[in-house]
Amino acid sequence: MKSIRIKPDEFKLEKFIDYYIDNVEELLSEYPNYISRVCLIDKDYMDVVIFDEDYEELENASDYKKLLLNEEYALHFAIGKTYEGTEKIEFIDGKKYALNHYLDDIYEDNSTIKDIGELSLNVDNLIGLLFDFEDEEIIISVVDFEHGGGLSNPRIREVDDSGDIENILKELIEKFNK
Repeated sequence: MKSIRIKPDEFKLEKFIDYYIDNVEELLSEYPNYISRVCLIDKDYMDVVIFDEDYEELENASDYKKLLLNEEYALHFAIGKTYEGTEKIEFIDGKKYALNHYLDDIYEDNSTIKDIGELSLNVDNLIGLLFDFEDEEIIISVVDFEHGGGLSNPRIREVDDSGDIENILKELIEKFNK
């Protein structure tokens, strides 16, 4: 997905952050807090900040918004996950999509994804959105979020092609446009 650029006054960023905080537990309940929370991303190295003390001053959505708009950090939101062995993707809104429901090259329903682009289906990856701020615009990109499984630090990798998932992600983002 080509990065989406939005003026801050055209996007309800605080409402998006609140929505994420209210709904992420259902999606990522089996993951530790340093993966499921709104993650701070070091803008110089694009590393996920994992130390709890870096989050101590962050109490609500407006605190995260301030960090983003002051260009101190980018923000990462894990909004989708894959299921090992079942070829299924679930998103933060509770919708699930299959990757293998087809018959003679005709896909059976709208809950099937044919192409995931450059995204990974590894069990160690989640689907994420990266929010950055530059040139007075919020830039939203799709990323693979490798959580590391407790063995290594989480990492993100920006992807240019998210296949059929692009429309699903755009719909989610559009819910928060003004």
